[in-house]
Amino acid sequence: MIIIPGPTSQILGIKVARLLNSPIVKVSFKDFPDGETYVRVEGELKNKEIVLIQSTYYPQDKHLIQMFFLLDTIKEMGPSKITLVVPYFAYARQDKRFKEGEALSFNIIRKIIENLGVDELLTIDIHAPHVLENFSIKTRDLTAMRLIGEYFSSRELHEPLVIAPDDGAIHRAKTVSEVLKSEYVSFDKFRDRDTGQITMEFKELNVMGRDILIVDDIISTGGTMAKAIKMTKDQGANKVFVAATHTLLIGEARTKIMSAGADEIIGTDTIPNEVSKISVAKLIADYLKK
Repeated sequence: MIIIPGPTSQILGIKVARLLNSPIVKVSFKDFPDGETYVRVEGELKNKEIVLIQSTYYPQDKHLIQMFFLLDTIKEMGPSKITLVVPYFAYARQDKRFKEGEALSFNIIRKIIENLGVDELLTIDIHAPHVLENFSIKTRDLTAMRLIGEYFSSRELHEPLVIAPDDGAIHRAKTVSEVLKSEYVSFDKFRDRDTGQITMEFKELNVMGRDILIVDDIISTGGTMAKAIKMTKDQGANKVFVAATHTLLIGEARTKIMSAGADEIIGTDTIPNEVSKISVAKLIADYLKK
């Protein structure tokens, strides 16, 4: 098995390769002066089992193009199998058409991946796992929630309570709570489809004096997290931590979250940044060993 760390997942790819004791094939990449993308695979792939690791965080379109270029190049080099690992999968929230004429963005990306000869797709905490059912190839969505639970289990949390920002993430909170041996609950969240404005209601549970961990798959602009933090602090919570697999932290998201009263933001290295303190490398490596 040969690991190819894509431009967005260089360090993560190296970590996975080391855990598997697998060789690495490097990728050269750059932008031309006009902004066009260049990639080159620097190795022999014929009759080899290949694992390409490429996350697709911001700028998503550029990183998707890099991934498509690499997949097509790899396929032409004659490998025996291509496994694509997309730790953060862009456009996974755009799988439904709410208004006539809207592009089904995720469906388009799915078609491209299938047509480029991928044999298996691996993702981590994709926003809506059901979208993977539409692929004609083998797919698997792993979760980093146990890793998040293990990270916080080393902290001395006082009567911890794990909270999901909405019912859609309640299974994530449940997984974390199982590791922490704590209670879990969710907010009721409502989003206006036209304005995008979010309203939230808290399902009553005593948070007074307790340490709170709010978990989700993605933190994007931080608006939802900020509202959740404020509601728990207003009801007497002690420390409030927020954690997500994919910490996009767009714009002033980090400031917004900390200003709302959070003590710390924790993410994984599906998106490498200043808060990605948990690595998903072993999660990926353990699956690839099977």
